[in-house]
Amino acid sequence: MRVANVFVFLLLCTGIGYSQGTVPNAELQNLAPPSSPAFVLMDITPSNIIIPENVQAFSIQTINAFTGNSEAANGNYAVEVQPYWYVKRENMNFFTYNNLTSSKSQISTVDDYDGMNVFGDIWKKASFSLALMNGTFEVFEESQSFISVGARTRLLSLRTKKQIKKHIDDFKKQHTRYLQFMRSQEVSNIFANSSLSSAEKNEKVTTLQEFIAIQNDFGEVIQSKPFFALDMALAYSHFLGDKSRGFEDTMGRFGIWASGDLALYTPTIGKNSYVHFYGIFRYLRDGINLEENGTELFSVDKLDFGGKIELEFDRLSFAYEFIKRDSDMDEGSRSIGSIRYRINDSFAIHGGFGENFRSGGTTVALFGIQWGLENNSSVRLSPN
Repeated sequence: MRVANVFVFLLLCTGIGYSQGTVPNAELQNLAPPSSPAFVLMDITPSNIIIPENVQAFSIQTINAFTGNSEAANGNYAVEVQPYWYVKRENMNFFTYNNLTSSKSQISTVDDYDGMNVFGDIWKKASFSLALMNGTFEVFEESQSFISVGARTRLLSLRTKKQIKKHIDDFKKQHTRYLQFMRSQEVSNIFANSSLSSAEKNEKVTTLQEFIAIQNDFGEVIQSKPFFALDMALAYSHFLGDKSRGFEDTMGRFGIWASGDLALYTPTIGKNSYVHFYGIFRYLRDGINLEENGTELFSVDKLDFGGKIELEFDRLSFAYEFIKRDSDMDEGSRSIGSIRYRINDSFAIHGGFGENFRSGGTTVALFGIQWGLENNSSVRLSPN
């Protein structure tokens, strides 16, 4: 029994990265399944408006789209990379990650932090994606293949003075709990004294559970969302051609857009709960338009603008978005309700149901899966 207890303890220590005198790290979590810009460009994602909190270094995504009883876009795959998290960040601390700054020339205490660098996430949140897509996209009679590339980043993040103070106070609370824990117990010595009774050993194991609780609570503090965030993305798709139909390879689409998120924290609803109000403005140079003769493609400039409301309950969220497309062609609008669920920190599913551009009033169903294959990014519970 004693050997088994030692094994469990060592396993837990390995899992949480604890050693005597070591400040705990909190793993960053993927709170919002990101839709690759390469997918968003082609209007096949469950949501075209999303401000991702993705911190995974590498992810794989797949999207299926269905219109009526026929497949509109199937077998679509994308990979996305965030270079920032491939650089070793063992000493990434709470203040650096949250871009907190001080108006004082020298910082002597945690309370000296009273502001933030609103542009501090430009590099942290930058990502690049590549996608291979196959579908009719409500234009072709038969599925056609496209390859797309995309990039996005967060232009700015805003927190109010009150939010900054609360954020720092929440950090201080967790840091104080950690220091009290270190002074009260030496977890690394749980099994050092073989004369400990079973009851005493169980009490010591409880202190290990408290350490894990501190680490988890600190993770929640880190994930606190800014009051407002503005992201920018761009993507380009290339039509690979279809010689049997006489289509040559050519530009598919180019788009550049900005998405804003006003996030209201709602603790009365539940843990990690927010109400989000999103807005989007997008320019498209769209080359996926078919001439009446059905053998030639042509390009048109288009503008998209719209909004979305989302209720986020920790791992689960519900949303509705409406986007109007302004162009010389009558493509309707996009009106879709969506639901997403983060099964764990590496796997999320996202579905949408409603009317899409070019669907002509026909109901569409969109379904996406995202895997995060790299999630070693962490933030230290340390002011230094």
